[in-house]
Amino acid sequence: MSMFQDERPDAKKIATDRPKKLGPVRAWSYSTLKKFETCPYQIYIEKVKKIPQDSSPAADRGSAIHLEAEDYVKGDLGEEVPKNLQKFKADFEELRSLYEEGKVELEGEWGFDLDMQPVGWLEDKTWGRIKLDAMVLEDETSARVIDYKTGRKDGNEIPHSHQALLYAIGAFYKYPDLQYAQTELWYLDKGETMIKNYTRNDAMVFAPGYYKRAIRMTTATEFDPTPSKQNCRWCSYRKGDEPQCVHGIE
Repeated sequence: MSMFQDERPDAKKIATDRPKKLGPVRAWSYSTLKKFETCPYQIYIEKVKKIPQDSSPAADRGSAIHLEAEDYVKGDLGEEVPKNLQKFKADFEELRSLYEEGKVELEGEWGFDLDMQPVGWLEDKTWGRIKLDAMVLEDETSARVIDYKTGRKDGNEIPHSHQALLYAIGAFYKYPDLQYAQTELWYLDKGETMIKNYTRNDAMVFAPGYYKRAIRMTTATEFDPTPSKQNCRWCSYRKGDEPQCVHGIE
């Protein structure tokens, strides 16, 4: 039996229940989908009322390290691997070398329409967005999809593996000839990795499930709060003299 498919699994419509109308939140990403499924009201404040959440020191640090990693791989920093990246010194040196050879895409901003066909990041028909740190195109049929993590691994294995799977699905939609994708999560603070391998068939089995979850969010017209100690723990909307959310639980 051939290891390659005669036809892409996504050649037909991904689902037969394609909505005729979207709700006030017309686009999704992994992070917004996760927030919506934790507390829809949080997404209402952020995406409908257009009030961004306050940043945190951990988030600011993560953004700074991601930028540092991008600049190093692009060659905009010196030859020495920055301190924050030292636990992946050999990996970043390899990534920088591959970038010079034109084999690496950095900070990819992948947009998809309702049929999961690639479109621009900010087009009117952009429905889904996937942003990744680095992708190594080994050849037309094989790729490595890499995401840098500055938080902890322990306790986050399941959501992080779900995110990595979505990256693999996105890669298969964006690159029609791609048959294999290796997802790599680099935990920069700990020097740990989480690596999984997918064939196109393996990953696409899960695509309809992600599609249905995203449809649920982008067609929602009601955004009820779901307060709990866990859901409200890191939400800044419940804080301040005049909090945006009065349902929060300490």
